[in-house]
Amino acid sequence: MCSSNMRQRRTNTTLLSIPIELIVDILLRLPVESLIRCRCVCKSLRSLIFDRRFVMTHLNNIVTGINMNMNSFRLLVSHNDSLLSMYCEGSKDGDGSHLAIKKVDHPAVMDLDVCLCILGSCNGLVCLEIGDDNSIIILWNPCTRDTKVLPQPPYHFQDKMFHGFGYDSLTEDYKIMLATEGPSEVMMNVFSLKRNSWRTYEYLADLRTTDQQGCFLNGALHWITSGTITSLDLADEEFKEIVPLPYCGNTDYSFEGVTSARNCLYVYNDPTEDTDFCIWIMKEYGVKESWTRVIKISSEILARQVFVEVDKLELKVVCILENGEVLMDHEGKVLVSYNPKTRTFRNIIKGKEDDEFQATTYLETLVSPVTAAEGGGGAKNM
Repeated sequence: MCSSNMRQRRTNTTLLSIPIELIVDILLRLPVESLIRCRCVCKSLRSLIFDRRFVMTHLNNIVTGINMNMNSFRLLVSHNDSLLSMYCEGSKDGDGSHLAIKKVDHPAVMDLDVCLCILGSCNGLVCLEIGDDNSIIILWNPCTRDTKVLPQPPYHFQDKMFHGFGYDSLTEDYKIMLATEGPSEVMMNVFSLKRNSWRTYEYLADLRTTDQQGCFLNGALHWITSGTITSLDLADEEFKEIVPLPYCGNTDYSFEGVTSARNCLYVYNDPTEDTDFCIWIMKEYGVKESWTRVIKISSEILARQVFVEVDKLELKVVCILENGEVLMDHEGKVLVSYNPKTRTFRNIIKGKEDDEFQATTYLETLVSPVTAAEGGGGAKNM
């Protein structure tokens, strides 16, 4: 114990001889895994790294790309009672991507054999629904393992129609949206982390979406509804139609989902025997004329890659990497990547017939669901 205290004093003395601005600058350049280890060095470093302003600055550096050497983008996959974190970095020349996989400890409040549903992720926090009849919803940071169990939502005994999770930068508040079907209306349940409570709104309009999980960008959640993209502004908690879907001439595309990458919205269609699988980017947010098709894949080739007939294809775009490589999920059975430059595929996960996986992207950050309830700890678009 004595030698341990002496080492602690020597560490503190050494740190005191270095300007605090330099220490902060060095720490802000480190990935989360290194910072977690640094917290164990001494009380001074622990206090600094836990500081809310440091957490926010570190997050902002990740989101804005100030530290280009720190890649914090990860893929979280729930598969075979395991949680896997995948580091997937696309090469700058577009020739391929490096993939590293490691197991992640389950949240402490979760048993290994219970049902799990990923509701979304934002700024390093992952929103999970755990269990069936007596399910709970939690916010969880896979890196720090900090967890917050949320109050029971009003929809508890109803099926979800669609959902989303994002950050309201105006009020510095994280919000979860769960839409359920009432007798003659859509019930929208919104959870505020700051208030630690739910609000329920009734909508008579038809808000049926093609995809369940909303895409978060520019302070709003986005879904595809009939012929347009509908968004939920998290500040005023109101639905808005932001822009029609891409005009495709005489080709009848059935648009399936919306995702985001590099601060832009992307949409993709449901591939059929008559239409290829395509992805469009909205280069200017809210501007209809800025839709541009960036990827086109033969439906027949794609079907062979995931081992099904064309009419059985059920694709969801999980993410688009910096080099343009696309990760796609077919019915929770096959996770496949496509490189548009080399026009090559790679199967990352091939599940069994009775086994399904779920996947979402997240950032490695220090944001805690516990301290984030006090405000701050957020960035606009991630």
